Amino acid sequence: MALQLNLKKSAETLRLSLDKAGVAPGLKAELIFDMDVSGSFEHEHEEGTTSKLIERLVPYGMVLDPDGQMDVFSFSHGKENVHHVGTVTPNNCENYIIRNVIDKVPGWKGGTTYSYVLERNLQHFGWLPREQSGGFLSRFFGVSRDEPAAVKKRSVVVFVTDGENDASDLDRTIQVLEASERRGDQVYFLFMGACEHAVDFGFLRTIAARFKNTGVVIVRDLDGFVELSDEELNAQLLGPELLQWLRN
Repeated sequence: MALQLNLKKSAETLRLSLDKAGVAPGLKAELIFDMDVSGSFEHEHEEGTTSKLIERLVPYGMVLDPDGQMDVFSFSHGKENVHHVGTVTPNNCENYIIRNVIDKVPGWKGGTTYSYVLERNLQHFGWLPREQSGGFLSRFFGVSRDEPAAVKKRSVVVFVTDGENDASDLDRTIQVLEASERRGDQVYFLFMGACEHAVDFGFLRTIAARFKNTGVVIVRDLDGFVELSDEELNAQLLGPELLQWLRN
């Protein structure tokens, strides 16, 4: 019950921050939370820090998402390790990663590639057609068809990783973001690089500077970040570019 009350208060504080920034009360955007489940991030998942991070982001779903919830995807390396974990709400957010992700998702403790989960996000929001595996005949004749895209939805993706993208996936990630920009997809990608070690997150900085719908927040102390006040957390996440995107 205390958590519910805190989330409600946090949502009210977020709404106030958005009001001050000129973001209309009626504006809505679907939310996705992408969580890196590579081996180097295992400690933060198991000690509950990333579960607390999800709890702190639930108010964003409450305020911005039409359904008041946030979709959660996990990823590590490759297309086969992108997984839609489910939706997170005020009612189920406590210990969400501990209960639903650790040792349960494909690619747990794997490597790190960004492009495949970004592609899946765009499919989920209707900006790309969803891939269809096809039956025996389509496989026999080498025919691969895509399912029609879902309804296109204005969306925000919060993408959390503790490490650099694998070198083999750098060009592909740029291609996915470039194609999205050319199509005019109404999606904003907020990348969060969370690592206390000497990870520069140079690639995240590069794509944040290159694309107008892509921002980056570097967090060197994730334990401290999840304990910030609502006002401090909103100041970190709601950068000028994201606020401008929300106002448009």
